[in-house]
Order: sequence, then C-alpha cells, then structure tokens
Amino acid sequence: MKKFIYYLWLSIFLTACAAHHNVPDSQVPNNFIKPNTISAFVDQNGNFYPNQWKTTYGDPPKSAKRDAYSLMKIATEKGIEKQLTTFESRHLNQVGNKLLNKERVFIFVHGINSDYMSSLKNYNYAKNMINVSNTNDQVINFYWDGLVSESLFGGAKVWVQATTFSQTAGEFGLRRVLNTMHKKQVFIISHSRGASVVLSALSTPTYKKSLVERTYKKHNVDIDRINELKENNNEIICIMLAPAVGLEDFKSKTEMDSIETFNTFTPQLKRMHITTNETDRTLAKFFGFLSKKLKPTDLGYKADAYNELINYYPFLEKTDFTGMESHEFRRYLRNPKFKDVLKEYKLAK
Repeated sequence: MKKFIYYLWLSIFLTACAAHHNVPDSQVPNNFIKPNTISAFVDQNGNFYPNQWKTTYGDPPKSAKRDAYSLMKIATEKGIEKQLTTFESRHLNQVGNKLLNKERVFIFVHGINSDYMSSLKNYNYAKNMINVSNTNDQVINFYWDGLVSESLFGGAKVWVQATTFSQTAGEFGLRRVLNTMHKKQVFIISHSRGASVVLSALSTPTYKKSLVERTYKKHNVDIDRINELKENNNEIICIMLAPAVGLEDFKSKTEMDSIETFNTFTPQLKRMHITTNETDRTLAKFFGFLSKKLKPTDLGYKADAYNELINYYPFLEKTDFTGMESHEFRRYLRNPKFKDVLKEYKLAK
C-alpha cells in the first residue's frame, strides 16, 4: 500500500499543473525602506535583481521551467554579465554600510509557494511581535524563488524544483548578505523550505554533478564554486518554523565516495530552534511516511530526526506545535507557542 501511495504522489509531482517564478513586484526590489528595513530579492541562482530589472531581463515564462529564465542566463546572452555583478557588489556594499552601527539584525525567510505580497504580510506581522529598535536594529526581508502555484497539485509539483532553488538562494544569496555583517547578533526566522535557504547559507550543500554541469551550461552559473561564509564574529540564532527539511539536508556525500558525513556549521551559529508538528499535513505529505521521501520534511514533522541530530549538533532546540493542522506561515506566527519561543530569546514585545 505504501508503494502505491508513493508512486501515486510521484505521478502527481510529474504531471501537476505548472507554477511560475516568484519575481519582484517592484522595479527596485533590492531597496532600503525607512526607518530600518532592507529588502533582499534573489532569483533561482541567488543573483540579486537589479534596478529596473524587467526592462532589461523581461518577464519569466509562465511555465517556470528551470532552464528558461535566470538573471545570469539573460545577462550572458546580452553580454552584460559585468553590469549585473557590478550592481550586486555595489548593493551589498550599501547593505554593509547600513549595518555598521546596528547591534542586532533580524532576517525573515519565506518558504516555497509564497509570493512577494504574502511573504511581506507575514514578515510585517512577525516584526510587530518583536521588540525591534528603529535605531539599534536592522530588519532584512529576504525573498527567493520558491515558485508560486495557485493549486494544491501545482504546489506539489514545484516542491522538487524549488528545493534546489532554496539551496542556491541560500549559498549564493543569503550567504552574501550575512558576509556584510560584523560582530552582530543575528536572528534568522524562517518558514517551511526557508529552513533549507538558511542551512545552505550556514553550511555548504552538495549538488549532483549533472545539476552542476546543467546549471553552468544553461545559466553560466558555477554552483560548485567556492563561496565561503566569512567568519565575522557574528552570533547567529535561527528560529525555524515548520522546517521542511530532513536528515539529508544536514549530510554531505560526494559522488566519488558513497559515505555520508554530517555537515560542519560555522561557529557563529549559536542556537537553532526548530518546531515539530505531527498534525502538519504538508510536512507529513498527508501520509506520514512520505515525510522521509520525495525531498524529506521529517525534521519539522516528528521528533525522530531531531533526536538523531541532537547527538551531532548540541545547539539544536525544539518546540512541539502538534495539534495545529495548518502549514501556513501566518498560522505558525499566530500560534501562542511562537510567542513563547520569542520570549525565550527575550525578543517578544
């Protein structure tokens, strides 16, 4: 019976309605909003959208095919790669300057199937729950291409594709944002597959050789290149709501060596607080046992994965949200237990 259900879901992944890329509404998406908010918006490969991006790069196709659209792909075709990388360098320097006199930085990271406006509403709600100083603190709203679909089955299909995007968004997008910070207390609050974005920023993921070659050939992006997280003496605390990741997201295995090893994280990571929820139907993939298959989500589903990982990562902590069936970011934020987590870190208003 389990095999039948597994192949049924696999067929849904392969045949469901298409989704579309999560792209900015604004023509100046990487901007600075008074008094203390930075918007950071990256594409599927972790490149930052430049000003007036649509004029130069156009709208992505509605099908959201992996190889059809990316900033670097189009920049390469037009011979303006230097223009894109120069914008990114200049923008990240500006981010660093904004952070110079700040003590704390709060970064929000959404999951898959969440468009700009939905993510922004959740970020604003979360921010209003936190004791944020307009003078001493900085807020960064991080947006990535988790794809967007309006149907359940379309959402199922984007899952596998968006899982790779979450890794490149983390390693080449969020990591570069973190590298602008020095001696800060950094709180990263993520939802769902946003946990993969965070993990990939803090510990380098491994990619299949075929994906590395395909991405370089189709997009002129070398996702196998070294992009180190700088040891800038920050103190990083992660709060992961409904983390849609599993044990495999904490492990690495090269194609030359079949032995898996647990990843090493930056010593800047001090605490990682996750939620578990055995009644979250999305994390269970409706049947429970599927949480360990089709890109696992078992860390946020049951305590089993946590209980194994705590042997390797003593910085892990958890709060159980079992009893709430929704997977939505807004529901997790409104659960009284989230406020309890904020109180534990002395962040709640």
